[in-house]
Amino acid sequence: MKKTYTIQTVTHTVISPGKGSIIWELLDAADDRQRKINGITTLDKDGVIEVARSIYTRESPLVEELLLHNEGDTFTIDFTEFNKAQGYINREIYANMKKCERMACLAQRVGQVLAVAAAVAVLWLGWTLFASVNEFAQQQPLTHHVP
Repeated sequence: MKKTYTIQTVTHTVISPGKGSIIWELLDAADDRQRKINGITTLDKDGVIEVARSIYTRESPLVEELLLHNEGDTFTIDFTEFNKAQGYINREIYANMKKCERMACLAQRVGQVLAVAAAVAVLWLGWTLFASVNEFAQQQPLTHHVP
């Protein structure tokens, strides 16, 4: 899975001597979504970043690539090999699973709507039958007279 990002901002904060945090704000070229990547940095005595690690394992190759680029750069990264090595499912497959879940939910809602429509139809037919029988009964002459 290849992704293209543009680095919008890079913010590095020193947390303690030798440690820091870094935040990259990226723009995904595919859908114009903004994404924030956090990392933990190890600093040398001069405060220069020696190593940066991602907080989430899944973002490791992205952090490694981000260290090679500066603010404003656009780059493309291929996650295919990393995903295979880590056993991660492809995002497209995950999207298809979500679509199936939504379809199942929709089918359940259609069933509920049909049940309500059937109940309304039964009540309407019952009321119509009651009204017809009542009207018919009022039109019939009385056959029994009490003296």
